[in-house]
Amino acid sequence: MAPLMLFVVSMAQFIDIMNGSSMTVALVDISKALGFDSYSTQWIISAYVVTFGGFLLLSGRIGDMYGHRKVFLLGQIWFGLWSLVISFSTTPAMFCITRALQGIGASMSVPTALGLITTTFPAGPKRTRALSVFGGFGAAGAVVGLLLAGAFISSVGWEWIFRFSSIFSFLLFVVGYVAIPVIPAKAVTQKIDVAGAMTATSSMICIIYYISTGSASGWASVQTLPVLIAGLVLLAAFFWIETRLVKNPIMPFRIWRLRNFSSAFVAILFLQGQFQGFTYFTTLIFQNVMGYTSMQTALAFLAHSLFAVVTFTILGKVLPKYRLKPFILTGFGFRCVAALMFAFVQKSTSYWTLPFLGLLVHVIGLGTSVLPAQITALKDAQNEDQGVVGALYSTGMQLGAPLGLVIVTLISENSVDVKMGETPVEEVMKSYRNGLFGVVALGVLGAVITAFMMPNTVPAPPAAASAPTTAPVENSTDVATVATVGAAAAVVDLELDEALAEAAEKMEMV
Repeated sequence: MAPLMLFVVSMAQFIDIMNGSSMTVALVDISKALGFDSYSTQWIISAYVVTFGGFLLLSGRIGDMYGHRKVFLLGQIWFGLWSLVISFSTTPAMFCITRALQGIGASMSVPTALGLITTTFPAGPKRTRALSVFGGFGAAGAVVGLLLAGAFISSVGWEWIFRFSSIFSFLLFVVGYVAIPVIPAKAVTQKIDVAGAMTATSSMICIIYYISTGSASGWASVQTLPVLIAGLVLLAAFFWIETRLVKNPIMPFRIWRLRNFSSAFVAILFLQGQFQGFTYFTTLIFQNVMGYTSMQTALAFLAHSLFAVVTFTILGKVLPKYRLKPFILTGFGFRCVAALMFAFVQKSTSYWTLPFLGLLVHVIGLGTSVLPAQITALKDAQNEDQGVVGALYSTGMQLGAPLGLVIVTLISENSVDVKMGETPVEEVMKSYRNGLFGVVALGVLGAVITAFMMPNTVPAPPAAASAPTTAPVENSTDVATVATVGAAAAVVDLELDEALAEAAEKMEMV
């Protein structure tokens, strides 16, 4: 059932990312249909991002303690239910509240999906191929979301974006209930770190809120600055609680001592910031410079989506054989080249020259950077920490995306004062070009930091994939037991070899 389980968790990732990316195209239509004003329009996206990023750590740790299967399936039901409710929204308040509740469901699914993969597939080629499939579905979802949004908006309406997500979430729950194996409950159930959970979730919500709304409301306004201060105070309280008060912290600090994880976390901040900035400006270039409609923009990204599936499939077979750090650095370079290619697009530029080739180059950069970074992040963590490691990695993605977008949009907006409908297209493109230069700068800085921080570790030996697999290890005691049994087996093999050699000598003498 492992292949079917992998398909279920990968489709969950696909639906989640597809749902989020579709908002890029649907933003204007939803805003007009429900009566959002210019200030509140940002909450179409921010309401989801705030709760998704805020609850990731809590959901990941609960999955580690009480079972990834339970939390994943609950997340599918929750996500599907609120996706359906969103589609019937009639006011901005109803849309934002239900969108925030939908984000909680996604926070249950993503880290536990990674936990299910890493505890099912042994470290080495099998896990790398599984993560490449998972990453490929995510990359495809990011672009298919744009395509489906354009199709739905031009035909049956934006509501069907959420109804489509709801239908698939319920189907994934049914298939996942059968495909995901039931692991026996632990003999001793640990108590959850309530104080750590509350302070971690609250601080992440406040910080992500500030990053998501600061550019629109003002970084030092009364709507944002007090929230940031509260978030930093709660974050300090969280660190104090985790290090001084509790024996079973919601975020074990030992995982930050893993160089592979900590360096991959920093890398993904820059990689996700690059991705968000690239997607944002390429969408604007297609619509505001080249004059594409929403549907034409979605079709323009179709090559990106299809090529992503091919690229991630190939990388799944290639990556297990080589060190991952050179791939990540190469990926940064490809994505910088893709941004530069779009920076020189003009109104008269043909799609099949710079835009088409730029999207293909970006896919290569996406595959050779994000997928190896994800594998590196999960590489050294123990099984009982896989959920929280996956959650922190996803949190890094949620922090990196708005941070990167804020940086590149500030560069773009401060260079040219763009007033849509009034500013000439050439000046509009100049603003977007400067933003894309900011995307390149993020990539260069990220590559330099990754080069210094990330260890250039050797790939996992193929023997790890071919060795007999046991039930997923649930805690450190199980790890010690497995290690002891393995050592005893090695001793027995050695003694048996010596005995056979001695018997051979005696037979030869006879």
